[in-house]
Amino acid sequence: MKKLTSVFILSVIIAVLFIVWGTIPESVLGSAALTPVTTAIHIFIIEKFGWYYLLAATFFLAFVLFLIFSKYGNIKLGKPDDSPQYSYLSWFAMLFSAGMGIGLVFWGVSEPINHFHTPLSGEGGTAEAARAALRYSFFHWGLHPSLGYLFCTCIGSCILSI
Repeated sequence: MKKLTSVFILSVIIAVLFIVWGTIPESVLGSAALTPVTTAIHIFIIEKFGWYYLLAATFFLAFVLFLIFSKYGNIKLGKPDDSPQYSYLSWFAMLFSAGMGIGLVFWGVSEPINHFHTPLSGEGGTAEAARAALRYSFFHWGLHPSLGYLFCTCIGSCILSI
């Protein structure tokens, strides 16, 4: 067994602290319990940085499309005499299946219904709530997240090929 590193030990300590914090009921800690604190953080991030998230996702989309269709899309990773282990179609199928498969099975119906009943703004159960619910769902399951995953995959591939 390898020696336990300080990073591993610190990660375990932080994880255990969060687990303990999450198991203490709100009746004991009040507003310092895990649920109210993380809810407040989530609301703050959505209200103050929601625009940034959308802008970053659109940047990832544009950047990955640029990489695909520019001369950089033909850069070979690995040794000059190496051949790819999988075809483009196989890679696409694996990435698409892993990234979208379980998410769509679980959230495909649940997410739009949740946004319809409890929209981020406005009244739930209306025609406008239905339109907004589908807009959010299309954004969450369209090109933006897929190409965001691809952006991270590009970085990982470049690092692993060095």
